[in-house]
Formats: sequence, structure tokens, C-alpha cells
Amino acid sequence: MDNSAIILAGGKSRRFGSDKTALEINGVRIIEAISEKLKLFFPEIIIAGSGFNIPGAREVPDIYRGAGPLGGIHAGLSAASNEVCFVVACDMPNLYMPFVKSLLDASADCDIVLPATGEYVQPLCAVYKKKLLPLIERLLAQNIRPVSKLYETSKVCHIEVPQNKGNPENNMFFNINYRGDFEMYKKNAPPVLSIVGFSDSGKTTYLEKLIPALKKKGIKLGVIKHDAHYFEIDVPGKDSWRLTQAGADIMVISSPAKIAVLEKWEREENLSQITPRFQGKVDLILTEGYKRGGALKIEIRRAEKRREPLCEDSELFAVAGDCVSEHESSVPMLPLDDAEPMAELIIEALKKGDLK
Repeated sequence: MDNSAIILAGGKSRRFGSDKTALEINGVRIIEAISEKLKLFFPEIIIAGSGFNIPGAREVPDIYRGAGPLGGIHAGLSAASNEVCFVVACDMPNLYMPFVKSLLDASADCDIVLPATGEYVQPLCAVYKKKLLPLIERLLAQNIRPVSKLYETSKVCHIEVPQNKGNPENNMFFNINYRGDFEMYKKNAPPVLSIVGFSDSGKTTYLEKLIPALKKKGIKLGVIKHDAHYFEIDVPGKDSWRLTQAGADIMVISSPAKIAVLEKWEREENLSQITPRFQGKVDLILTEGYKRGGALKIEIRRAEKRREPLCEDSELFAVAGDCVSEHESSVPMLPLDDAEPMAELIIEALKKGDLK
């Protein structure tokens, strides 16, 4: 069944002090990054607000102006083509699509589906049905604005969310209310998992299975490939090569489909220096080849190699191998030929905030 997504973007940003919808992470507006994530599950994306010009999203003005989030929900539901609508605030950069899917899956017998942690609920990352419009209009006509008033006479379902163990900026419900929130968020990169193993163990082949398994669950991914040797992607004779040879320190090749940045380094950057470039663009970074460093690792173990483990259990998130009984381990040991169990394990760890 088709569903609609509604992004609330009509607030006045009083606590922040300026328009939050213009905020960017690495050159990408947060509201645009949210819209890109929503496209995976929603054929219709509505923005309750105006002036954003985001491809694939339709903008609608508030019908009840100055009515806060409830007015934005009303405008979005009024414009929606589908009964089931997911509503999210424009300042929630960690929107986690696998959890959004769990909200949609629970919506069959409910008017509203709310994430809940104990007594705390998150009304601006929730499912609302179009059938609520008459009730909302009655409330707004009486100048009653709290979204919580909808819960009193509607069928509400709660989806329990584990208490996040990581930093607030890694929480999927983290929202940017103050400038300090934004500065804190910018300083922190997405979590990293490194795929490691001995030479020719099949790291790239495993990544080719794991990436689509995570993508279809709604995870936006960045990938870093480590090369211990000198590599060259700038082809001699091409314009970019000629300009680099002429002395350009940074060369950018840009097209409608992709962008490449060629930058000269005096020394290699470590992961902590590279990963902030992904901030606000992806949910998870997978790396290949970083055997050392602080990131948790998935080790590839092959029966034909018959080697001792590469990593200590304290470094590992899990093991993927076809010889899981060869070495005792306290971490999960999953099959090498099927990445789905590993993808499920990663999803659960992201939800709990266990990946740093």
C-alpha cells in the first residue's frame, strides 16, 4: 500500500535564532537529506512549508497559520493522497528508515503510531492517518494546538524504542533546537564498521553482498576503501590530469551524476580525519582494509586460509566466515555467503546506539 511522508518545515525557529531549514551539513541541507531518505519508502513527499525547491517533494502552505506543528500536520494530511502518513520534523538529521518502516507496519489498526521510550513519546517522528482531519480541524478552530490533544480520542499505538546508549547526536530522534545542538552534531561523524581480513579473504566480495542488504532496509551508506599503496584515478592526458600537473592542489570534477575531488596529501589521513566528510549524508560508514584503529570490525574468516584470527574479540563487532567452528569467539559468528543476518545485526546495533 502506498503511503505519504510529510516534512514539517513551517516553524519560526525562535530558539535557534534563524531559519533552521537552511542548515547544511557538508553542503547538503538537512531538510533535503531527510527528503532523500524518505524517497526509499514513500512515493509522495509533502513539505508543510515553502521555498525549498527539493526535487520530488511537493510544498503546501499552512491552512491554519501560526498553529505550530499541529497546523503543519493538518496542512500535510489535507494535501496527502494516501490514508497513512508519516510525519517528521525538518530538524531531525538522524532519521532512521528501518524504524520508520516499523512504524508503518504497525499502522493497520491504529490512528496514530508513536515512538515511545518509557513515558516519553516523539510526536514529530510518527504516523498519522488522514481520517484524523476532522478532529484536528475541530481542535484548531478552538485554538487548541498541542499535538497531544489528538491522543485523547484517537486509537494510539506505541512502538517502544530502546534507550540510546550513545551520544545524543547519534540518537535517531535528536533534533536541532539550539545552535549548540547544531555545533555538537557537526563535530560527530556517522558510526564506522571496518571489514577486515587477511589478503584474498574476500572482503570486497562480502561488501558487495552486505551493501545491498543494508540499502534495501533503508540505510544510507558511505564506503571507504583503504589502499596501502599509491593509487591513481586521474588518467594521464585528460583535462583533470593536465590541470593537476599544472599545479592545482585541489581538483574537482563535477557532473550532474557525480562529483570527484582530487586533493594532494603530504601524509595519509586516518579514519577520524576522513569520516567527518560524511556527516549528515549517511547513516553508517563501511570501510575495507583498516586493520588497525578504533572502529569496530567485521572479520572475514575463510576455511581454506586456516589462519589464526586477525583481531581480538574486543575489537570485533562480528565474524563472517565459512569456518565459524574453527576458533572460539564471544562475538556473533555469521555465514559468509549470506549477508542478511549481518545486516539485521547491524540494524539492531544502530537502533540501540551501540555503534560509535
